[in-house]
Amino acid sequence: MKYELNYEEIHKMIKNGEKIKFIDMRSPREFNENRIPGAVNLPILDDEERKIVGTTYVRESVEKAKYLGINFAKDKLLDFYEKVIELTGNYDHVIIYCSRGGYRSNVFFSFLRALNVNVKKLIGGYKAYRKYINENLDNLIAQKDFVILCGKTGVGKTEILKTLSSNFPVLNLEKLANHRGSIFGGIGLNNQPSQKYFESLLFEALDNDEKTFFTEGESAKIGNIQLPKILIEKISSGKKIVIEDKIENRIARIKRDYNLSNKDEIYKALIEIKKFISHKKESIYLEKFYEGDYDFLIRDLLLNYYDPNYKKNYSSDDLHLANDSAVIKNILNFKNSI
Repeated sequence: MKYELNYEEIHKMIKNGEKIKFIDMRSPREFNENRIPGAVNLPILDDEERKIVGTTYVRESVEKAKYLGINFAKDKLLDFYEKVIELTGNYDHVIIYCSRGGYRSNVFFSFLRALNVNVKKLIGGYKAYRKYINENLDNLIAQKDFVILCGKTGVGKTEILKTLSSNFPVLNLEKLANHRGSIFGGIGLNNQPSQKYFESLLFEALDNDEKTFFTEGESAKIGNIQLPKILIEKISSGKKIVIEDKIENRIARIKRDYNLSNKDEIYKALIEIKKFISHKKESIYLEKFYEGDYDFLIRDLLLNYYDPNYKKNYSSDDLHLANDSAVIKNILNFKNSI
């Protein structure tokens, strides 16, 4: 049996339905920035320890850096061992990796194998995994077709996608990017993932046998996340459904879905948008913000700022559907007809 595998071999195992759990041995900071989706973090060196070992390696000696690393690691081994034993009972394969498949994963892997624990190691570590995603993401996207939900802000595209996702393939890009896509799109949400981690999540979301996905019309960027060029092209050329709803429903939906109690974030977004509006309009918006008149703010922003921009993304020739009780049925009928 092989205990050291490249990611292509591991990916085949995943596609065969084998249950895999990755263990990331890197520091918490490295893990939080980029990782293999679903991995758990067992940092052989925490952030400060990694800094100390790295500085010692550069400024003093390799041997002293190794000594420090071993000293930092030894107190973690029993706890880590117990966690790995639990994981091996729940998964077909437990696979360890670090940054490049070097010292940090080798130490723990060798320790576990010496105790006859059934673990494996990713050759080349996270760097090799990232290379695999870089080389295969565009090709994966190219194999898929998309039915695009378009429409003005607040018509309910995201909630329709959520309903569809219960039974049909959906690519929810705003969920993956943790952002709603506009200047106000980050209000009430945590930080966005890194670009690399977003691409990992995107690969995972599309990495199945489904051919056609429902998704939402997006621009080239969602907040700070840049969509792959081929995905933008696919969205632009995909079959479009334009969702429509009354302005009153749209305002109510935005008030429900956005955290309007976070006044600092709303103020920052208003300051950001001022470069696109007149000074007079800016003054009105700030006045209404301080008064707490969000109905006016939302209505005016929708009708005079967002709506004119959204009209560029679809035409009267596309299918237009009201967001009513029949909208899911009508969407599925359209999808089945193409």
